[in-house]
Amino acid sequence: MAAVNASGEAELKAFLEAAGRSLADAQQGLVPQERLATDMVIATADLELKVTMNTAPDGRLLVRPIALADIAQGKVAADTLSTLRINFVASASEVRAPTQPPKKTPGSVTDAIRNRDDIRNLTRVLGELDINPIFVPESRTWQVVVKDAKGRLIRETIVPDEPEGRVS
Repeated sequence: MAAVNASGEAELKAFLEAAGRSLADAQQGLVPQERLATDMVIATADLELKVTMNTAPDGRLLVRPIALADIAQGKVAADTLSTLRINFVASASEVRAPTQPPKKTPGSVTDAIRNRDDIRNLTRVLGELDINPIFVPESRTWQVVVKDAKGRLIRETIVPDEPEGRVS
């Protein structure tokens, strides 16, 4: 698990790396004695957690997962919680589909993200945000990283490359 401080918080980056390793380990553990065919492994997985978020003195974002029981018992106020959604997308490097250009443009993805309610609210609080969409041809998705003016990660999301798809 990611390094956890005395308050039970872990750096977001380390937490995400540990979650990714756990998924990879679980997938390998499905059939440890055999090398699985690339069409037999998990292609995507979603993880959704309730967390509290804090910023370390050096600007790193810290998260602390919260159990539903803690909320029900009143140990954590519901209005202090954030929802952390992680979408794991795996691709096999030895399997290459013909590359097709994306259907969306970086500008249209940026505009869709900028118009989301949560991003508009964050912009009001944090000021102008840097939105950087990156097309991932293997999964036909856009990885969108949103940072504040200090370069701190604010949001990271995956957007399907569908002309009129809903931004997740």
